[in-house]
Amino acid sequence: MSLITLWLESLLTPCPRYLRRMGFLREQLAIEDRYQRNRASWEPHLARSRNAILAAADGCTQHRTVLILGGGLINDVPLAELAERFQQVVLADILHLPRNRRKSKAVAPNITCLDFDCTGAVEKLYQAGNRLADEAAITLFRQASPSLPADLAAGCDLVVSVNLASQLGSLPAKWLAKGRPRDDDFPLHLRRAAALRHLEWLQGLPGVRLLIGDRAMVVRGLDESEVEREVILGEGDLESPNDSWVWRFAPAPEWNRRYHLELEVGAYALGGHPLRPDDDVTGN
Repeated sequence: MSLITLWLESLLTPCPRYLRRMGFLREQLAIEDRYQRNRASWEPHLARSRNAILAAADGCTQHRTVLILGGGLINDVPLAELAERFQQVVLADILHLPRNRRKSKAVAPNITCLDFDCTGAVEKLYQAGNRLADEAAITLFRQASPSLPADLAAGCDLVVSVNLASQLGSLPAKWLAKGRPRDDDFPLHLRRAAALRHLEWLQGLPGVRLLIGDRAMVVRGLDESEVEREVILGEGDLESPNDSWVWRFAPAPEWNRRYHLELEVGAYALGGHPLRPDDDVTGN
């Protein structure tokens, strides 16, 4: 996709001003563009994600509503199959590109796109400003309460968080870094706070709940040696995954001509006791 096409789509996409300023629209367009450039390395991950969602759907005793959190990009969601099995398919994301709204509606009339901030904190953060102190920002995300429409929340028989949890704090951390100097480990702590709160919130929703998300980001050299590893959600945060795989998110030279960027992904059936609000976001 050409830069002119991306620029025009950015201008023509309805988007709240604060989301534009914080980079959310730019990021959505960039991810779509990256997918087009790296289809071969992305498709195995997307197929595994779709299969995990269908496996979770097999465990539902009712088939009223399936809610897909982070569903705005749609490539990792088996839309046609879900539309056949459920009365309603809701794709919830902080924003939806018009082309993806059109694509989803063309699949089936019972697919709906819902603008929804899965953190419940982004607009409040923008109002507080990007000079907000590190601890205050972390607390905001850790204690946020996303609010779904009551009728939607009550009628969900399947809720899927798809390739979302570890990314919820990423753009907010980048935006906050523009406002004042930050501790070196602040981005990781903010992303972890947002991810932990997301897990806790998911566990309070009804129905079958599935989390598809990356546990770690790995930088690999061209010789496949591991150069660096960043863990967002550790072994103590989640049970063992139902399935796991590696997503080569940015093969060289997409991100760096000398390195590949990989994500270690797991599909988790959520259950058990919710995380406590005071769980350690530093991972200690």
